[in-house]
Amino acid sequence: MSRLPVRPLAGALIGALVIVMTSVLGAAYASAVPGDATRSAAIELDTDLTLLIARCEGCVITLLSNDGADPIYSSVPATVIDGSVTVNLPSARTAGMSVRVEPPWLTTAVAADTFVAWRYAGTAIGARIGFKQARTKRRASGCWAGTVNEAVTLTVKVRRVWFHARPGAIAWAPVTESTVPPMERVRDGVLVSDDVLACDLYP
Repeated sequence: MSRLPVRPLAGALIGALVIVMTSVLGAAYASAVPGDATRSAAIELDTDLTLLIARCEGCVITLLSNDGADPIYSSVPATVIDGSVTVNLPSARTAGMSVRVEPPWLTTAVAADTFVAWRYAGTAIGARIGFKQARTKRRASGCWAGTVNEAVTLTVKVRRVWFHARPGAIAWAPVTESTVPPMERVRDGVLVSDDVLACDLYP
């Protein structure tokens, strides 16, 4: 499947918010400084986000968004079937969105959840990151910059690894995505948290 182009909702500094204004003739795009009115307009839009996740059949995926200003958003957990999962969510909540991955091989309770690392420190947007390279990383952002596209397909890699001497998982974007701060400390490329990742949309 070809990778759809992503129109970013939030860049590294969230300098502008892109709003889609639809009509029967098509769509036009305009930029505005983030504010209540623009956020209200954007939140009326929806995005079908498809994650292609091979070798993770049965993984449970939850999309989360915590910008520190709005109530925390959480999607209904969805299960990877035939290598993919699709979740519909408000486009405005894709800015600063994180993805929690619960692999089926974790059969006992864990102290922290695994999140997708959308970008590792020192990597350019669009750079390809393999498993061995991901395992060398010490900082990562789990906060996606977002989109206003009606449908987006992203690829995520998940691999079984040992973490703190116990079975665990590493989850990362094999093609580096645009993200928002912060860069969290990670161990051997594994991004974990015992809470929803807080994403800084208003630096």
